[in-house]
Amino acid sequence: GYIIYDPAGYMGVTIMQPERQPYSNPRTSEEVLEAYSTYTSYFGTFTVNEAEGFLTHHLEGSLNTRGAGSDYKRFYTFSGNRLTLQPPAAANGNRSQLIWEKLPDLPESELTETHKRLFGFYRIESVSRQVLGGESLPINQYETAFIIYAPSGHMAVHLMRPGREPYAGALTPEDALGAVQTYGSYFGPFSVHEDEGYLVHERIGNLSPRRTYTDAQRFYELT
Repeated sequence: GYIIYDPAGYMGVTIMQPERQPYSNPRTSEEVLEAYSTYTSYFGTFTVNEAEGFLTHHLEGSLNTRGAGSDYKRFYTFSGNRLTLQPPAAANGNRSQLIWEKLPDLPESELTETHKRLFGFYRIESVSRQVLGGESLPINQYETAFIIYAPSGHMAVHLMRPGREPYAGALTPEDALGAVQTYGSYFGPFSVHEDEGYLVHERIGNLSPRRTYTDAQRFYELT
């Protein structure tokens, strides 16, 4: 998984558990529940309380339909190139912590002009679709979304549809299906093919187990 922070105050996290199995065809609601339960994704902004040693993730969007609009408090420590994040203790007193290792920036010799312009957080503006002749076709819009390109050569995408309702009570397969159908997320390294005008997202993690370890070609324009 990756956690990415930006100096402008934006953040995003994607975490995938091991040994997830691809969906069958067609997928079952139990498989969707398993995929949902083994993947974490949320995004938004963050603030730091340095004096008290904690930061807060302010969630704008989340795979968990209960998450959007929440604030997640995380105590933090640095040790060398490692960041340890610890949520507040659970009601029973148990504590958990996540240890993240900072990745080095790409060497200057490998950077193209596209790399230098690309690094950062982007918020979705709109989605469009056209036939080859240029005629526009209808397409659903996202409520909010981030795509992130980090100086280390890694990327992540978070896409959330409008109208999602928080589930009530214990999570059911139907709740998981609704969440997965209205949220997209993947992460991995990326490469720039500047002469040909496209990027490749090397998706080592994906909310959809079927699309894990697949590459996504994306033609791009920076204006």
